[in-house]
Amino acid sequence: MSKRALVISGGGSKGAFAVGAIKALAANAPETTFDIYIGTSTGSLIVPFAAAGALDLLEKMYTTVTTADIVQKDNNFAEQLLTEDSLFNADPLAKLVTQNYNDDFCNKLFASDKEVYLATTCLQTGESVFFSTKNPPAGADADVVKARNPDTFRRAVMASACQPVFMPPIEVEKGMQPFRQYVDGGVRVYAGIQLAIDAGATEIYAILLSPAASAPEQVVFNDAFTILEHTIDIFTTDVAVNNLRLPMLFSQGLRYIADVKAAMLKKGKSQAEIDEFFNIDHTNPFSGHDPVTIYVVRPDAALGGGPGGLDFVPADMKAMLAKGENSMTTFLANLPPGGSNMV
Repeated sequence: MSKRALVISGGGSKGAFAVGAIKALAANAPETTFDIYIGTSTGSLIVPFAAAGALDLLEKMYTTVTTADIVQKDNNFAEQLLTEDSLFNADPLAKLVTQNYNDDFCNKLFASDKEVYLATTCLQTGESVFFSTKNPPAGADADVVKARNPDTFRRAVMASACQPVFMPPIEVEKGMQPFRQYVDGGVRVYAGIQLAIDAGATEIYAILLSPAASAPEQVVFNDAFTILEHTIDIFTTDVAVNNLRLPMLFSQGLRYIADVKAAMLKKGKSQAEIDEFFNIDHTNPFSGHDPVTIYVVRPDAALGGGPGGLDFVPADMKAMLAKGENSMTTFLANLPPGGSNMV
């Protein structure tokens, strides 16, 4: 059975763009529903509500919260670097997560037929780990762990959104051994497109919160903290580029192979002969995968939101949300029947 996936990248307050895009998609193409939801960082805050259809609550969250609702900042950075596990206190975000992802909400999500995946990065192993409402999909290359209860799910949401250095690492599985701490999934996975493919999606809507290219910043960086923030932004951008390249190539390879097989059939080759050509000693990495259509919606210019998207300013987020609505509306209007708008 073919599946459709919604994938949302990381980006902090820039998540307002994704909320606007989802809102426009629901308004203009209500028949477009999803089986799989995959979020990284701020995307992990969004996808559970998207899966539950709680778009009004999403819009409220991403147009009213302030930076103080997410983190508490202390200017004594030098001491904190030496004595604390983060520069900022993330207790406000933890409170927000606890309030919004309560037990009733989580249990309904677990009982639904929606597959929700939250990207994190394990500090001890350095590997990507996705926490999910469902059992791991067969054949998934990624490490997927089913959340055992609402508290585990909430802590996974929190971990996915906690940018290392700025926000503390999270012990998702409390008391479990070996001891593991998790941070922002964007350290390794900007957008979980490959997991969507592995989970059986044949149509993927990827909402990315950074433009394809950004103009150089005409800024003088003259203090260590600003340089640290900007360096992490550069790193995140590099992860984004590399993270997108492989699944896009994989998708293009699947479509190319499907076209070649169709041409061979047209030339008179039997299906058995074609299968023999494409399954030499059973090492074909594309075996078992159908061609995938990947639709990408992203801003055409940087959205702002400060380094790492950690500036939550309601007026700015309302503008980002409007840009997301406009981008998705334009995308849908220009989408050719049966075609794909890809990176």
